[in-house]
Amino acid sequence: MPQQKINFEERAVAFIDVLGFSALVNKASTQSSERIKLQTLVDSLESVIPLLNSTVDESIPNHLIPKHNYISDCIILSAPLSDKDMESYCGLSVLVMRVIQITHRFLENGYLISGGISIGKVWHTESNIIGPAYQDAFKIESMNYLPCVLLSKKASKYWKTSSNFNSTMCFQHKGTFRVNGVHNYYIQNNTEHGVIEKTYEKYKNHAKEQISLKLPHRAKRKWQWFYAFLRKVSS
Repeated sequence: MPQQKINFEERAVAFIDVLGFSALVNKASTQSSERIKLQTLVDSLESVIPLLNSTVDESIPNHLIPKHNYISDCIILSAPLSDKDMESYCGLSVLVMRVIQITHRFLENGYLISGGISIGKVWHTESNIIGPAYQDAFKIESMNYLPCVLLSKKASKYWKTSSNFNSTMCFQHKGTFRVNGVHNYYIQNNTEHGVIEKTYEKYKNHAKEQISLKLPHRAKRKWQWFYAFLRKVSS
């Protein structure tokens, strides 16, 4: 079977990690109730992107729909940075939107995510991804101590010069941008009366519950940060 030739493209790349997965795996190995939770989480990891893809308008060309791979509890996404036939298209904006959608999906099930987004050269197939942009996104996630998704310096600079700069999908902190994962526009059924408020209240209650538990210090700090951030953006 002939091997695919490596063909690097300019793409936006996101590396997303679901927090708390390792602890759940350890518990699931000895507790049947935790095994059920793990199965639900694994099913969510495998279905979330196909589910979101099914909502994309049919007018959008297939090559502009983000590609994805899974590694354990991680989701890898990439999209072309721009498109010669669609001037308004911005691959970085598409990935930021996807990150927000994914954040809401996992928050509904009680999980936080963290991650990194970068832009640059990458080769992304159905089964593999290689390139400096992927390595950069992975490095950002591995060094990210917050339950949010950070843009690389290069991606932040690109965001500043794009038409999305004034969008509330990202917010700036110390020169770089973070994705506003709880953006209310991407809450399901958000046009229904009280849905946004109820959703935020659900997230807050779960965060308070997690903070009250005997969690490892690092995990508790993440829930505390998220609770403070959610109170700020929902006030």
